This record gives sequence, C-alpha cells and structure tokens, in this order.
Amino acid sequence: MDTDYLTEKAYDVLIIESGKVSEFLCAEIGASARDYPDEYSYLKATLEILKEIVEDPMDYLESWNLEEEVDCEKFNNDILMLKEKVTQVMDTPIKDRGAPSLE
Repeated sequence: MDTDYLTEKAYDVLIIESGKVSEFLCAEIGASARDYPDEYSYLKATLEILKEIVEDPMDYLESWNLEEEVDCEKFNNDILMLKEKVTQVMDTPIKDRGAPSLE
C-alpha cells in the first residue's frame, strides 16, 4: 500500500509519531508500507517491529550506528509509547480513524 492511502490516525502514528522517535525508524516504517496490502496488516506488522525493538533496543540502535548518539532508555520508552499508540489506532474502528489523504 501507499502511505497516502492511510487514514488520518494511522498516518499520524506510523509516520509523524515514529519520526518524533527517530528519523531512521520513520524511514524504515514508511518504506515497509509497500509490503502490505491494507492498513490493518501494515499496523500489525509495525507493531511486531516495535515489539522486536523493545526486546533489544540497543541492537536496533547499533544497527543504525546510533548507540553513541541516542539514550537507550529514553529510546526504549519512546518505542513503548509508540507501540501503545499503534495499538490504540488498531483498536479504533476504521470509520473513526479519519479520511485517507487521497480519496
């Protein structure tokens, strides 16, 4: 799917909020959109990515060579908050998530 077709709430959490955590995370999540046929599967896959990062945040930071620049504890807390926000969007009926940007 294209991120232009995400509902307002899904776009906000997947692109805007992930960018507040890390520009690298935002790029990774944004680029992965093409691998999913619909918003739900994209949200679900993103949630799995975030769960993996929470299991070993330092591994994620090292993979981007950010371990010296980013406070791991703060990063992990930000990922936990993002994970919660993704879950909230998934729990929101699609009709209540706002219109897609391209209709």
